[in-house]
Amino acid sequence: MTTGDIQNHYRRVLSLLGEKRIKEAFAEISILINAIPEEWQAADKLAELETSYRYMIQYMLDGYNDPNREFVYNSLILSAYTLADTLVEKLQENELNTLYFQKKRYYRQHPDMTLQEACDRLDKTAEELSLNALLSDIENRGDTRLQLRQSAEMAAEELFARIWTNYPAKEQDYDTLHECMSPGHYSSETTAMLMAALTLNILHRYDEKKIDLLLTLYSEHEDEEVSQRALCNALILIYVYRHRVGLSTSLNAHIEALKETSRFVSDTHNIFLQLIKSREAERISKKLTEELLPEMMKLNPSLFKKISPADTNIEIYTPDENPEWQELLEQSGISNKLKELNDLQMEGSDVFLSTFSGLKSFPFFQSIGNWFLPFTDKHSALQELYPAGEEGKNTFLSLITRSRFLCNSDKYSFCLCLKATPEAQRGMLTSQFNIEGTDMEQIEKEGVELSHDKKSKSIANQYVQDFYRFFKLYHRRHEFYNPFARPIDLMKIDALQSILSDDDTLRLIGEFYFKKEFYGDALVLFERLSAHNTTDSGLYQKIGFCQQTLQKYQEALNAYLHADMIQPDNIWTLRRIAACYRTLKDNRKALEYYLRIADIQPDNLSICLNIGHCLVDEKNYDEALKYYFKADYLHPESGKALRPIAWCSFLTGKQEQAQRYYDKILTDKPTALDYMNAGHVEWVVGNTRRALDLYRESISLDGNDSRRFIENFKQDIPDLMHAGIHEEDIPLLLDQLLYQIS
Repeated sequence: MTTGDIQNHYRRVLSLLGEKRIKEAFAEISILINAIPEEWQAADKLAELETSYRYMIQYMLDGYNDPNREFVYNSLILSAYTLADTLVEKLQENELNTLYFQKKRYYRQHPDMTLQEACDRLDKTAEELSLNALLSDIENRGDTRLQLRQSAEMAAEELFARIWTNYPAKEQDYDTLHECMSPGHYSSETTAMLMAALTLNILHRYDEKKIDLLLTLYSEHEDEEVSQRALCNALILIYVYRHRVGLSTSLNAHIEALKETSRFVSDTHNIFLQLIKSREAERISKKLTEELLPEMMKLNPSLFKKISPADTNIEIYTPDENPEWQELLEQSGISNKLKELNDLQMEGSDVFLSTFSGLKSFPFFQSIGNWFLPFTDKHSALQELYPAGEEGKNTFLSLITRSRFLCNSDKYSFCLCLKATPEAQRGMLTSQFNIEGTDMEQIEKEGVELSHDKKSKSIANQYVQDFYRFFKLYHRRHEFYNPFARPIDLMKIDALQSILSDDDTLRLIGEFYFKKEFYGDALVLFERLSAHNTTDSGLYQKIGFCQQTLQKYQEALNAYLHADMIQPDNIWTLRRIAACYRTLKDNRKALEYYLRIADIQPDNLSICLNIGHCLVDEKNYDEALKYYFKADYLHPESGKALRPIAWCSFLTGKQEQAQRYYDKILTDKPTALDYMNAGHVEWVVGNTRRALDLYRESISLDGNDSRRFIENFKQDIPDLMHAGIHEEDIPLLLDQLLYQIS
């Protein structure tokens, strides 16, 4: 059986069990068993499951009322899942060459160390490092301490790999996992890293007891770093395996017990928001690389040519100090983009993904565990960052450690990059960072005073970003199941419905989706709210806006009409209703609502123009002209009414008036279409050669694309004929035009 066949059968089993088509799933599992002839125990297990299932069906047919039927049924499905998992694991172990299976094969061929022995080895190295720390500086040699730290880190990496590849787990393995992750056994950094190994292990193959362990760590571990990470891991896994978790009595009981605490409810809400933020990381990265950086590259020459050579020092990094430079930023639109990115950063969004994506090639990141390691300046990879006693070291590393704007992975990237920088530049950068960081440190302190749960939110936010970076940037990431490949929606977890379905939570999550422009997700929650909030006009406005953004214009219109019924004459709602009617080609209804707005805001430029547009669509050109003239009278500086006035003048036979307006239009950044329309007017009044000149300008301005010109020209033929041009003259003039440009 090929690797593709194995995966296809496995997917089929998972799909069938998810749909509770048990008999068909058994048949697929039997195919997997036949691919491993020596697996007679698996064949016996399948026979046992099928026999139990047949008895269950028979009892139901005989009318027995078994109160344990649901429990037995769910347990049977879970056993079928587990049997399929173990079979696929054995089949793939001999077929796949991923890092996971390479390590499994190595451990199988070298069975000289168990999970417990790997834990004992880390215990020993950690103890030696702790004893060394008790020695005085005179007795303690730096190279000895570094060697001991490296030994401890290597032991931690080995235990990480053992936990990651621990499938299927033996009973003593569960005891070892409980022991090595228990409070106080290891440092919070080591425990957090080992939890990540456990999470990757469960992502590879489901294990109910290991998910339960993560929930236990959340509730029992006193270190907030470990606790928050444990819940992040658990919630992601519960979402990924939500169909299996829904069948587990013990896991659901554990979740129900946790739901009784306000801390769990609050932390779950917060982590859900962090997971939603992770979805916009790619969008922010794209905005940075495709919008902000190109604009800055364009601006660069005009900015720096204003700086004399004597000024090219460190102050060029703060152009806001020069009003002239700031004006350039404002004019280019960069300031607004920078402010937007800064606002996103302040609220915890991941704005540094693209910035640090190129700094993950250091040897440090070859080790999987280091992607999940909380930042510590004690790591051996950072020991040469500052020679002993170098000025600024303590302040700099302290600021880096406490910063909530960089996730742990990026902190390591930043320091490793700095480590590779020459000492002179390193000192300058450190000094600058210390100066800037002191103010930021004060801001963060004030923030902590304002919000008691800021620390837990910061931990969860940084960990989600660390987790996301691994699946996005690790060089062998394609060998791992990526939970971020699709949105993680905790509302799809049945066990969490009771703490995520109240109105306040639906509103909170819905508004957050809406703010982040995930309108499809926001719509689902707003519609759930609307089922028993029928008098909230703002809610129906947002439902309409989501529908309109999703191009569901009829549904959007219905929502806006409902909002208008609740709160009549709201300008924003009326404009949206009119816009939807126009999109749906119901110009008369659109005109009705624009006229309603005009009664409230008679001097509104946009409304005057839109009324004119509706009248043009209705071919009521004379009436449209009145509103266009009104718009031009009210706001002549905008120039927005000039083109409609010129065209309507042409359509109503007022050619001299049309000429005057097109003459004005052609003096201020005219388009190819402007030249074509002006040509139409000149032709109608008899200035044929002038018309040809204008048509040539139109083609030239449109990249000399004569074909596109003719396509646009043909759309205007009925209007030209109505204005008096003979039909037989049209092909002659077009041919003459083509002769002139050929």
